Amino acid sequence: MFAFRAPYNIFTMTTRRNPPSLKDIAALTLRTWRQAAAFFLSIELALMLLVAVATVGGVWLAVMHDLHSLLAFGFAIAYVAVRIRLHVKRVLSWPFI
Repeated sequence: MFAFRAPYNIFTMTTRRNPPSLKDIAALTLRTWRQAAAFFLSIELALMLLVAVATVGGVWLAVMHDLHSLLAFGFAIAYVAVRIRLHVKRVLSWPFI
């Protein structure tokens, strides 16, 4: 009785134009990946992934009452210092943590 019906075509209703073709979507995807390739091949991404793994592992080890969690958290904290040093040396150029 009080249910709302979904519009027939949400994309056309919200953008007021025809949806892009598969060729347009492929071209946009390729252009986006080419622009982002420098980041995905950088040291920054590897460091961020290592810190994420160390943080999750550190939390897990802390829950298990293992002192190795201090080593994992130390690595995650040392990342900030290493990142600052790499930015000063201009090895990294991405402006976020």
